[in-house]
This record gives sequence, structure tokens and C-alpha cells, in this order.
Amino acid sequence: MSTGVPSPSRTPAGSSAVPGAAKPADGREPALGEHAGAQTDASAAGDGVVGRSRWAPSPQLRAKEILWVGVAGVALAVLTSWPLVLHMPSRIAPDLGDPVRTAWQVAYVGHAMLHDPLHLFDANVFYPHPLSLAFSDSLLGYGPAGFFGSGTVAALVRYNLLFLFAWSLCFVGGYLLARELGLRKLGAAAAAAAFAYAPYRVTEAGHLHVISSGGIALALFLLLRGYRRGSVGLVIAGWLVSAWQISLGFTLGLQFSYLLAVLAVIAAVYWLLAGRPALPRRLVVVTCLGILFVGAVTIYQARPYLKISHDYPTAKRTIKEVEVYSAGPAAWLSASSENRVWADLTAGARAHVHSKNEQVLFPGGFILLLALIGLAAPLYTRRLRIGLAVGVVVCAVFALGLGLTGYGYPYRLLFNYAPGWDGVRVPGRVFTLATLFLALLAGAGAQLLAGKLGALASRHTGRGARRSLATLSAVVGVVIVLGIVGEGAGHLAHPVVPQPKKAEIGLPGPLLDMPTDGPADRVWQYYSTNGFYKIPNGNSTFDIPAVDDLRGGIHRFPDKASVEKLRYYGIRTVVLHLTMPKLPGIVGFAHAEPPDSAAAAAKPIAGLGITRRKVGSLVIYEIGPGPKALHGSN
Repeated sequence: MSTGVPSPSRTPAGSSAVPGAAKPADGREPALGEHAGAQTDASAAGDGVVGRSRWAPSPQLRAKEILWVGVAGVALAVLTSWPLVLHMPSRIAPDLGDPVRTAWQVAYVGHAMLHDPLHLFDANVFYPHPLSLAFSDSLLGYGPAGFFGSGTVAALVRYNLLFLFAWSLCFVGGYLLARELGLRKLGAAAAAAAFAYAPYRVTEAGHLHVISSGGIALALFLLLRGYRRGSVGLVIAGWLVSAWQISLGFTLGLQFSYLLAVLAVIAAVYWLLAGRPALPRRLVVVTCLGILFVGAVTIYQARPYLKISHDYPTAKRTIKEVEVYSAGPAAWLSASSENRVWADLTAGARAHVHSKNEQVLFPGGFILLLALIGLAAPLYTRRLRIGLAVGVVVCAVFALGLGLTGYGYPYRLLFNYAPGWDGVRVPGRVFTLATLFLALLAGAGAQLLAGKLGALASRHTGRGARRSLATLSAVVGVVIVLGIVGEGAGHLAHPVVPQPKKAEIGLPGPLLDMPTDGPADRVWQYYSTNGFYKIPNGNSTFDIPAVDDLRGGIHRFPDKASVEKLRYYGIRTVVLHLTMPKLPGIVGFAHAEPPDSAAAAAKPIAGLGITRRKVGSLVIYEIGPGPKALHGSN
């Protein structure tokens, strides 16, 4: 019986165990793009409907093809976010919420890597709390981008470049993985577009750590190609990219780690069924080293999160919190309100979803149709198609969280027993892997459909030449790719990001910007990139009692109690903003303190031991020495 994957034969230690992975005559490792048995596009002319019991050979990938794919990925990212590229120093997509905080985050990580790497997680926000970078996903992998430039404008440009990079890498990674699995160029382009521009992804456009999933596809490509070709260099690159993807945060890193574990088990089972053939020693060594390196990166990143979970009871995810971000099957039929095609058509289903920014999981009608065609088309092996379909179903079910059944199963099993899953707040982000599996199937469907329609059009016009068929198939393929992008790319807003006034740059810290609440504190975090002075507030994914105590204590600022509270927390400077930009709120949780900035600015300060000066729309207070509050955080 065919296993659907290449069955390794017994080979001497140190030689390639993968069929078709022959070395050049000089004995060196095959370079990227070299393969003695590689299948070219010319040799796979026609619609590609050939029943397969084994994988297609590892294809040739010349530098020109990879270059064009990279250019296409960047071009699509620029076009679908237009006109962001024209306003990178002043605007951000899609709102002034999490993206603004993330701009601070990447800037801080780069600053800390250069100036204080031993205290990387001790960020300047939430002063004086240690390990405050671990109050949300760290994005450590993007830290080197912070080596260049300083200040708020540089942080904004840097974020926008990474935003475009994230979409581009999804396209490139999806394309390369689809090519390695056996698709031709047009089919791989369709798979890349379906992965990068799945309708679900626009919902998460404000979360850089969620849309940065291109490393998953790229790592799988490098590992698969490396092991098939017996290339040590590609295998090492695959494990390095895997570690980098995990270093961006556990939102995607956790599910990617489990995927790697599942694939390792499958590979081990096939190896046992094949009679335990000898494995190339060099690949065994680099695999062990790669796993150790990924484990070291994971442990390094996990330690502060485990410490935070231990020290802050509110940091532990409760089953009730997970339930808030769970949804029923209506989520599968709900597209984002920003989606150009499906927003209005799925509005009825979306009305039944509680978290409309986290649990809208519509896969896209066109992508779903192509995936169904790809599931029936023998462009992949039968077992690979079944495996991808099972992956889609499993991930789609888990993405509902506790909403599928009345008792929360099967997701409750993950939460209770699978290491790490009790720290997941939003189950819907598991759908990221489902979009990858769907995209690979959709690419196969697109390749089959383009070939069939091209052949049909050629016969209808009386042109039976191979060149005519290839041209028509290419035209149909391009239309399919553009249709996928059009279905998934949403309408993203590009608000102007407020910049700090000159008068508030260089003030002594610790510094408190007012009013303070979750939405406003994202902006104050962003402002602190001007020198990374200490601030006592910030925005996190869990409630911090000390921050609540501080906010509650300044409700009537400036008065005796609020000033003493500020002294208790070591605040030297307060900047009261009389005008504020319109910010996305946190419904039910955000309460600005003080509630009326103009009224606070008009209050007398005699006898409080503070000074005040007004500069434009700012009122700057210097908190002098004096009595402190008799109580601290609750």
C-alpha cells in the first residue's frame, strides 16, 4: 500500500535517504534550485491531473523566481494597504489601538538589546514593576529592527515597514511551501495569496504578532526541502526560522510548536514503518542541535511569562475569560466588517458573535471553493490532501474555543491538559493554521481550474497550440490570484498618529501622562520611545492592581490625596493633556482618570507642594517632595 510520501530506503550512514535527492558529481550538497530529479513547469504541462501515490520531486527554484515572488509579495502588501506607504512617518493601520503600543514595543526591544540586554524584559512601562515586557507578547524577533533610528517618528516608520513585511512574508512563505509540495507557479501563487490574504487575516490587522505568520510557512518549506534534499544548510535555516517565529510570541509560537511536534511524530511513524532505515548522521546532528536551539529560545522567552503568571494572579487565564472570546459555529460564517466582499453578506451571522474582532472566522467563499476542488484533485498525494483537510477541521473546531458544545469540549481538553494552552486568551487565533492548510488546498484547486479553463478556452477558440494553452492558463491563473486577494484584502483605515509636543520631550521621569486608561496609555507608551523614560502606566492583557490603585487615586487630581498617591509611586512629573485624539475604546473597562482634563487643570494647587505651567494644550506639573499616601496598591 502506498504511504503517500517518499519511503526512505536503506542507505549508508551519511548519504541522502530521500529519493531524488542525489548530490552533484563533485559530492557537494545540492544548492537551492539544484536537483537531479527536479520537476520543471515545462514537464508538467497541461492541467496537472495525474494520480499520485508519491510526492512530486523537489522542484527547481531559481533565484529569478524567488526574486519575482518577493517583489510580488511586497507589491501586494503595498497595494492592499494603500496609501499607507506614502504616509509612513505620520499614519498607521488600521487604528490607534494596539498598533501604536506595538510601535513602542519593537522600539523598546531594540533599545534594550543594545543598551541593557541582561534586563531585556524590564521595560520602562508599568514602573516600578519588573518584567513588564512580558505583560503581552514580546515580539523579540523584531528587536533588531529597533537598532536603527530613535524617537517616535522612527518607531512609527519601523512599525509600518514591519507591517508590510509581515504580509509580504506570508505570501513568500506560502508560495515556497506550495512549490515544495508539488504545485506549479500559478498554483503556488494562488496558495500564497490565499494564505496572506485570507479574510480572517484582515480582522487581525491591528495585531502584528498575529499577522506575522509567514515564518511558519517559510520554516516548513526550509525543513521539508532540506530533509528531502539532504541539505544541512537548509535544515539549519529551517530551525533558525522556527526559533525566530516562536520568538515573536506564544500567540502563534505555541500552535506552531505543537504543529512541529505532530509532524515529528508522523515522520517517526513513517520511519518505523519503513523498517528504520539508516539516517544521514549529519542531518541527525543538525536536527538535534536545531531542536535544542528552538527549545532554548522557547525557555528563555517562557521564563518571564511563568514568573508573571506566578506573581500576578490576574495574569492567569481563567476558563471564564476564554469563554468571553469563544464563539459558536456562527463564527465560521462571519467575516470582518472591514471585508469588502463579505462584510454585508455575513452581517447576520456576525451579529451572533460576541467578540467581533477576535472570532470572525469566515474562510472566504472563493478560497473555500478552490480548497474543495483541490481536495478532490490528485495534485497532492491522497494522504497529504486528507491530512490538510483534517488540519483545517481540527484547527477550525479549536478556534471556536468553548463555544462548540455546552461543556466547552473539545477545547477544554487543551486548556486543562495541554502544556501552555491555559495561557491562551483568544482561541480564535488557532485559525491561523487553518488558513495555511486551506491555502495549500486552494492552490491545488486553482492550478487544476486554471488548466481546465485554459484548455476549454483554447478548444473554443480553435487554438490548440501548446503556447496558446499555456497563455490562456496563465491568464486564468492570474485572474484567480487577483480574485483571492480581492476577496480577502479589507478596507483598512490609516489614522494620523499623534506626536508628543516639544514641551513634553526631555521631562524628568518617572512621568505620568493624564488622562490615563487602557486606550490612552497605548499612546503614552508610544510617546515614551523618546528616551524610554519610566512611566507607571501602560496597556496589558490582564488587570494589574497597582495600576488600578494609581488610576483610582488620581480621580480628583490635583488634590491632597492624589498628589500623595503620586509621591507614593515615585512620580516626579505629570503631563495633563487638554485635548485627546479619538481612540478605540475598551468597552466596559476603560475609564479615563481624571475624567475631565479641563476641570482638573482649573483646580487650585496652593498648599499641595507642586508647580504647574501651561504650554499650549498641555499642563505640566512637577511633583515636589512631601508626604506620601499611607497605603499602596490594593
